[in-house]
Amino acid sequence: MRVTTLDTVAGRSIDDTLGVVRGAILWTRGLKKFSRGGIRAVEYMTMDDVAEGLNKAREDAEATMKRQALALGADTVVGLRIEIVEMGGSMFQASAQGTAVRTSSMVAPAPMSNTATFGKREFAASMSQAANDGAMILPFRQARAMGA
Repeated sequence: MRVTTLDTVAGRSIDDTLGVVRGAILWTRGLKKFSRGGIRAVEYMTMDDVAEGLNKAREDAEATMKRQALALGADTVVGLRIEIVEMGGSMFQASAQGTAVRTSSMVAPAPMSNTATFGKREFAASMSQAANDGAMILPFRQARAMGA
């Protein structure tokens, strides 16, 4: 499954938007518990241990989000946002959310058949026309005088 923070995926078009998907994980720092309940001890940790734990919590939240997306029939999640919030008492919440979508491969445009070089006048005329980028019309570009 593809996951991206962008709203699009390079080389693919979004065919169907399936909905928002979320994953959340609570992570606590350094609590050891008895198997039958109750806290046994507080473990002291280095900053590297905390960073590793928070990264693991982020990955778990993202995995939960991906499972939701797969259940909807998605092959990609776009617009991924990850947030880690301290809840207090050494407890953190990692949450991941994005939009589940179905994508398909885009067809590459056919190569231009006219490869002849332009003269100065034809080049200037082509530069003053609107540039077309797929379905979006770009603003007019001013032609600069060539050699003048």
